[in-house]
Amino acid sequence: MLRTYLGSCHCQLVKFEARIDLDEGTSKCNCSYCSRLRFWHVQVRREDFRLLCDEAALSAYQGNNPVAHHPFCKRCGVHAFDRIDMPNGTGYPYINVNIMCLDELDLDAALNAPVTYRNGLHNDWGNPPAQTRHL
Repeated sequence: MLRTYLGSCHCQLVKFEARIDLDEGTSKCNCSYCSRLRFWHVQVRREDFRLLCDEAALSAYQGNNPVAHHPFCKRCGVHAFDRIDMPNGTGYPYINVNIMCLDELDLDAALNAPVTYRNGLHNDWGNPPAQTRHL
């Protein structure tokens, strides 16, 4: 069921809202960035995401992937979402929302949602990695 969630970082400086349908599934990626964070996310279209704080609340990290932007809270360091400028197999730019930053996350719904595993480590986005237990 499509629902509008409010989300935030730990200290509440970074706030956002996003329209999400957990029944559509979540993702975990094995790339060097996501696996270190254990980033459990849901992909949303840019028009379904709205930042509710000033951009100045964010700092950003740009890793090896030139299309992935990793903003995080300047105060507490929590990584609440990613901005993906170019499609990784989707055909459109999107936002990866960290579902653990959703303020009213129904954990049972999240645990029952399908999970897609992405092999970002080998730039093989259409196939799952051989090992997923660590994600």
